[in-house]
Amino acid sequence: MNIAELKKLTASPLSLEARLLYAVGIKPQSLNGRITLDYNRLTPSLTVSGKGERGTIREYLPRAGDLNSFVCELINAGLIRPAPGARLQFENWWDGVLMILPLHQQSLVTDRHTYRMHDSWHPDSTFPDTARLAGLADISYTPGQLAEFTSYWTGRDDLLDNHRWNLRFISFLKKVHNK
Repeated sequence: MNIAELKKLTASPLSLEARLLYAVGIKPQSLNGRITLDYNRLTPSLTVSGKGERGTIREYLPRAGDLNSFVCELINAGLIRPAPGARLQFENWWDGVLMILPLHQQSLVTDRHTYRMHDSWHPDSTFPDTARLAGLADISYTPGQLAEFTSYWTGRDDLLDNHRWNLRFISFLKKVHNK
């Protein structure tokens, strides 16, 4: 996911379900910024099953109508749009329709080159939004945590861009916060 998509996801008045549908279902299943929506294949991206308080089972299984509403939100936000000449079976029913992800290639990142980790690295300005979208509730970190992260990765040969280093740092913080 690029910065333009991330900004649109966080700045638009979208439901959590619509954001997840794009980030977990539509974007990963797209190919070169295009996807034919298949509600059966997208359903697992929003399906939740787990234990709630006092051991109660909590489940959420989106219906096709729910998915269609979330797709409408994404269309209105400009994250997806029907491909030219795309045909709908029914008015405003998007299952089976070829969609374009207009922000797929667009990126506001100015530094897309890859580099090895270095000891003076800090998360870039997109870190707070990326972290929240990735489910990191507490985005704070200590200088010691940052030093631990950079020292680990400095000794390795991984070449990543700023966005990917931010994602690695978010994963690290999730582990630290869950200890």
